[in-house]
Amino acid sequence: MNFTMYTGFTRMVGQVGLEKTAEYAAGLGFTSVEMLSNGFSKIPGVIPDVAAAREARTVLEKQGLSVACHSVYINLWQDEAAVRRAMELVEIAAALGAPYFHHTVLTGEASAENAPKFDDAVGAAVETAEKIANHAEKFGITCIYEDQGDYLNGVESFGVFYREMKRRCKNVGVCGDVGNIMFVDEKPEDFFNAFIGDICHVHIKDYLLKEADTSPGTYWKKAAARNWLRETIVGDGVVNIEACMKLLKAAGYKGAFALENGHPEPYEAGIAQAMEYLKRFW
Repeated sequence: MNFTMYTGFTRMVGQVGLEKTAEYAAGLGFTSVEMLSNGFSKIPGVIPDVAAAREARTVLEKQGLSVACHSVYINLWQDEAAVRRAMELVEIAAALGAPYFHHTVLTGEASAENAPKFDDAVGAAVETAEKIANHAEKFGITCIYEDQGDYLNGVESFGVFYREMKRRCKNVGVCGDVGNIMFVDEKPEDFFNAFIGDICHVHIKDYLLKEADTSPGTYWKKAAARNWLRETIVGDGVVNIEACMKLLKAAGYKGAFALENGHPEPYEAGIAQAMEYLKRFW
């Protein structure tokens, strides 16, 4: 299995440098990494330009690591500057040797005052995402998207956006995230089943779940209805990861498994358990 170090990788690069981080990742058993950039501003650890990306690729390869994906946090609602920045980051992804460019789409709250309606927001997002995908195609890169946020979470909502992107662009795919859909009270296995033929990269995480009128405490995030979610070590939570893995295996999935171990429990212990747990179903 190709395990990808995702959560914490870019932050660690900013703290101790790429060489030490690459050595650390390889030592934990990772065979690839997923780099993170912010389309709104630069953050520590982010590769600043194409020249630096080429150097970073060499450092990673010395540790036997590839770049599975380059991820970008960006909002495509009427922000041409963000789109131009995304195109620059596509070129950095190409220099890193990343086959996939994963970016968010609509990060705003649909319930906020003066928030755009669903059809308007998604329609505008498709127009701008198409520009990014067309630019990525020049470099042989596939743009991938996941269900997340107020607008595109859930099988139906995500499907509206993705089906239109697939109609317009050849180089698009789905990032199968096993946890995001729980924030709208849907099942991850239903999302995987709906888009299994297009899933080419996977984000792995797990959640604890509680029903309460107010937050159960630190680390808990509000989901739909009275549900609260808190990230935990993979295998300890309620996410039906086994069902998602079986669907992927049956479909002949050959991509990476990027570990989003952002839980408050010890990181290294969480990584070791996640790898062992996932191997059981593979």
